[in-house]
Amino acid sequence: MLTPRSLALAATLLAAITVRPGQAQTAPPAWAARLDTVARAALTSSKAPGATVAVVVNGRLAYAQGYGLANVETRQRMTADMLLRVGSVTKMFTGTMLAELAEQNRIDMTTPIGDLVPSLKGKRVGAVTTQQLMTHSAGWLDNAVAYGRMGEGALGEVMREVSDTLFYTEPGRTFSYSNPSISMAGYVGEVAGKQRFAALVESLVMRPAGMRLSTFKPLDALTYPIAMGHAAGTKGIASGMEIVRPMPENTAQWAAGFLFATAPELARYTIALMNGGMIDGAQAFSAGAVRRVTTGYVAHPGGSGLDSAMYGYGLVVGRSGTDRVWTHGGSINGYNASITMLPDRKAAVIVLVNGPGAGIDAIESAALQMAVGYSEAKVSAPAPREATAAERAALVGRYAQGRNVLEVLEQDGALTVKQGGAVMTAKLVGANELLVIPPQGATRHMYVRSENGRAAYLYAGSRAFARQ
Repeated sequence: MLTPRSLALAATLLAAITVRPGQAQTAPPAWAARLDTVARAALTSSKAPGATVAVVVNGRLAYAQGYGLANVETRQRMTADMLLRVGSVTKMFTGTMLAELAEQNRIDMTTPIGDLVPSLKGKRVGAVTTQQLMTHSAGWLDNAVAYGRMGEGALGEVMREVSDTLFYTEPGRTFSYSNPSISMAGYVGEVAGKQRFAALVESLVMRPAGMRLSTFKPLDALTYPIAMGHAAGTKGIASGMEIVRPMPENTAQWAAGFLFATAPELARYTIALMNGGMIDGAQAFSAGAVRRVTTGYVAHPGGSGLDSAMYGYGLVVGRSGTDRVWTHGGSINGYNASITMLPDRKAAVIVLVNGPGAGIDAIESAALQMAVGYSEAKVSAPAPREATAAERAALVGRYAQGRNVLEVLEQDGALTVKQGGAVMTAKLVGANELLVIPPQGATRHMYVRSENGRAAYLYAGSRAFARQ
């Protein structure tokens, strides 16, 4: 295991960078050393080999730092400008690309996708809109496939073949996180934009924002400083972490979660987004595209702990106390990531790790508190309670998303939730939240959406299970 001392030795010093919007100042801010301590402790507790962090204050990159190791085998140290995979943080880039196409009248987000993809014309799956796909409201199942077809033609090859079996509920009914829906949105953009998906995101979003290293292409990423992804292994490496081999790659799902990026370059994206598309005195992307990306369209049950959470184009938008918050996390084999923006304060924190993400919240919270005095508003929740007879009657039933099934049962006047072979006690918190308590392990929350006096959907995390 890496000790705090070894992590401190491995951490890099912030390189001197010319001051301009989106770039870090030469002298670290007064709180930098304290944040370094928090970050190293978080890596020690989570066992992640390394992390990169970027902090934006007043619309400028105030600090960027690398901690720990980029590779547990070579002992290469992590530097702030290394590329890491960012998982579902990718979705906001797919959304920004589509928003730009929409602003240029090259795509109508509200028309059926079968109008652009002839092989889907006449199918139920072709009747959904790009807007529904991008906001996880198309009624599609979820899957995240880390390994699949390669080559930039794979996106079209896979998406032209999708069938009506993707549906778990009617389109437009509710939010449910779906990687295939974002992949399809990326392909629709490819067709409308008449360029490959990666080229569109580069030309419309990343390069205008000054993101020079960030890329979807693994063979390009490997030519730049890059951190390997790690997961718990069995080879006896001191940290307990092993490099994920082979590196995940599935070109057909690039749009949903396969971007390589650096923390400072992601900071540039946040600066532009929080400034109406402007950075370095130039318009990186249009103000209209920013409005599309950051508008909440669909209610996000339990979304990231925010008040009135809604889903935009690859972003959860909501409030914490009086602060507006835009945020999204990401995870892909060997990597975890998070971006949180406070647009009214022009502040943001980006945390990327090349291993388990358990320490991200501590780093992010400390950075926001130290840099701008922000602390997440604490909302006191009602105490868990037993459901009444009427509430039990409204909840009892079978809920499914594809082959994944949840059953809510009533036993001896109390609720239980059955999933697979596990039977868990359930109590109500307020009127629309279930606290599910397994025999062993951590409790979890499920959210309930009712229609006509009965539960219609249960939300486990961000996935909806429809009543059968």
